Amino acid sequence: MRIQPEIFVSDVRILVSSDGTELYAEAAGDCSKPAIVFIHGFFLSSIVFDGIFDDLSWLSKAYLVRYDVRGHGRSGKPRFEDAWESRRFAEDFDTVLQAFQLTKPFVAGWSLGATNIADILSFQEPAYLSGIIYIAPLPTMGNISQVMSDVCHECFPPLIENHDVDAYQEASNTFVSLCSTFMNHSMRLACLGSFLLQPRFVAMSLLSRTQGEAGLLRAGKEFGLPLLVFLGKKDDLIINEEIISWTSDWKKARVVEIDGDHTPWLGNPVLFRREVLDWVRTTASRC
Repeated sequence: MRIQPEIFVSDVRILVSSDGTELYAEAAGDCSKPAIVFIHGFFLSSIVFDGIFDDLSWLSKAYLVRYDVRGHGRSGKPRFEDAWESRRFAEDFDTVLQAFQLTKPFVAGWSLGATNIADILSFQEPAYLSGIIYIAPLPTMGNISQVMSDVCHECFPPLIENHDVDAYQEASNTFVSLCSTFMNHSMRLACLGSFLLQPRFVAMSLLSRTQGEAGLLRAGKEFGLPLLVFLGKKDDLIINEEIISWTSDWKKARVVEIDGDHTPWLGNPVLFRREVLDWVRTTASRC
């Protein structure tokens, strides 16, 4: 068994957000280094980032934080409608920051998890963050239809309906396969298990929720909040050109495209780590 230094041992907590919803959260790494909060995508959970949180090269150069977004994984799955208002997602993020005593962290949103950043900046000033890392993102709830590929559009209807179990099972398998061809079997099973943990009411609430975009756009186009966009050239779930176009007006944006799919930290882990950590270090030194 590998013995890790104490600094790399995970700090796992069950937090309680403003409306009483429980949030599973975890921190690991060097708390003296820049903090990066990772937000996972739809249907899945923060377990998708295991490869990052188990990597000593990450842990020695950053303070890594992740949590299961409400409605996912080990976090609460409330059944009341106002649990899915935009402010709740901003409150959840703030709950995580307060628990781990984070000030001006970087936030990394993957896939539909990137929409949480629009929630955050609807209720916080841009200076609340040091920078944004978009990983194969769907930036806002308002533009997901334009950003999603045709095959992604085809996957979603069976995943939120209640009647056809076979169609649901097939769509779940297809969606996980489209996310990554680099997942090992254990990770694939964990991702499929995340689907089963999510009630259909929750899935529909997450997809139908609304949010403002003005705070996010002001942060990028006026304030100049630094942005790193990471895209896979072989991503079958999103349309990269739409993302590049959407971020073209940001004052401080860097776009990186690599040979990879929807999970670039699995398909090209060394390049992904180097690009993100170098950008975080450079950006943090200017804050």
